[in-house]
This record gives sequence, C-alpha cells and structure tokens, in this order.
Amino acid sequence: MNKLRFEITGEPRPKQSARFYYTGKFIKSYQKQSVKNEESNVKMQVISQLPADFAIIQGPIRITRLHYVFAPIKSLKKSEMKAIEAGELVYKATKPDLTDNLNKGVFDALQGIIYANDSQIISMDDVKKFYGQRPRIDIELEIL
Repeated sequence: MNKLRFEITGEPRPKQSARFYYTGKFIKSYQKQSVKNEESNVKMQVISQLPADFAIIQGPIRITRLHYVFAPIKSLKKSEMKAIEAGELVYKATKPDLTDNLNKGVFDALQGIIYANDSQIISMDDVKKFYGQRPRIDIELEIL
C-alpha cells in the first residue's frame, strides 16, 4: 500500500479562521459549528474508505492529486455548461483560494486519521479547482 485514494462527496468548503472573543481577562477562540460539522463530514467519509488494516502514516507524504470539484454556477458561459453536462471539468478561477482555506480544511480533517500531523506533507502535485456535475474532493496521496 504505497498510494491511497479518497473521494469526498459534497461541495468543497473552505475552512474559516477561528473567531475570537474577550472574556474580561482573557482572549478565547472558538470555531463555528458549521466548520466543525464540515470537518467531521470529511473525516467520516475518509474513515469509511480506509483499508481494514490501515495504520496512521508516520513518515513523509506526497499529495499526487487534489482536485476540488464545485457545482456549476448560473453565470457560466453556455459552452462551459455544455462541457460540464458532457462530463468534462471546467476550471474555476474564482474564490475560495486554493492554497489557503481549501487545503487547510482537508488537511486538518485528515490529521489523526491518515497522518499524525499535516507537516508530514512534503509536496503537492496536480492541485486544481473545477466546476463539474458532481461536487467532490478527489485526493490521492503517496507514502514515501
């Protein structure tokens, strides 16, 4: 088992930053419930796809494929909509940011399930955002 592949169904969601509040003496942080629910959803889907004999990876990991597929929006061109209807993927060049919030949500969800810490990820290849018929996250990683 040198490679792992997962498909996480549903609309990809960026991870929002923690919120902060002042208690009078201390500043505390919290995460919105919707963010916690999304992370839990990703975890459960990944756990259900793990091999029975899987053990948490302790060494370096390379992400060989990470595709975020979003539902098409109404403002797409007709040609793009036809391509999507034909099963093709069309690049998404709008928010959310690829390198920040999208990756953080997925990597945080996989921590403690696939790897001990997301610092074990040493490189990422083929990381893209698309519009497509079936919203999802496709991820493939290689254990080095």
